[in-house]
Amino acid sequence: MINLRLLTRALAQPLAQQLSYSTTTTAAAAAVAGASCQGTLVKPINDKPIGYLTLPGLVKYDAALELQSYLVSRRHKITQNTLETSEPADMICFLEHPPTFTAGRRIRGKTEQEEEERLKKLGADYYETMRGGQITFHGPGQLIAYPILDVRDYQLNVRCYVSRLEKTIIDCCAKYDIQANTTENTGVWVGQDKKIAALGVHLQRYVSSHGLALNCNVDLNWFDQIVPCGLSDKGVTSITKETGKQTSPQDVIPHLVKSFESLFYKPLVHVELTKVVPTELLNKLLN
Repeated sequence: MINLRLLTRALAQPLAQQLSYSTTTTAAAAAVAGASCQGTLVKPINDKPIGYLTLPGLVKYDAALELQSYLVSRRHKITQNTLETSEPADMICFLEHPPTFTAGRRIRGKTEQEEEERLKKLGADYYETMRGGQITFHGPGQLIAYPILDVRDYQLNVRCYVSRLEKTIIDCCAKYDIQANTTENTGVWVGQDKKIAALGVHLQRYVSSHGLALNCNVDLNWFDQIVPCGLSDKGVTSITKETGKQTSPQDVIPHLVKSFESLFYKPLVHVELTKVVPTELLNKLLN
């Protein structure tokens, strides 16, 4: 789902300003952008690997936000040559959250206090975020991927970056013989009515944060407590539900890594958390 007025205004501005907007994407948004990314095969300008971090356990959402903020700042410093490191500049964080409802920029500040309290009483956290979109759920059994990338290195604009993420999820689902697709609504779907993955991104001075949430073996009953992404007539599904086989995020990570390599045309290398994340922040992530 996207605010077309906001996107239209963004597209009229210089690219550096445009990229400061949070956005998700739809077919209508692609029309506004004036170009489709369906056949995008643009390669990155270098072959430097992307690092990926795998966080154990369930990571609190606010700690994950702090991690993303740190990695975005780190990426900017590397670009500005104010930080030297032997580790990859671009990173993807793979993790799971405890039960958490998040509201995107489209409804920030619009959720009634009573509704927020109702969701918290279910045993979930609630956060308003800078990503695009409306309300969604994150929880155990859902694989989260937060790419921290400088999109200029991949020769991608905002629309094509989101399209590349969609294709990455579709490629990963295909490894489980799930025929996933995009529709006029945001996210990745099985058929027209069952969402298997949600997307919401934010770009700050060309560097991405937030990302995707792929349902592996998450308890889908949590989604009954909200109208996911504002789509009251649509449902949700998971890899486990589609295949009939219990499939955890840990099972899916190697496949999603391969899909990122295929669709972003770069090797991914595993990076130890201690080599990138400061001790104080690491303690927050692991507690």
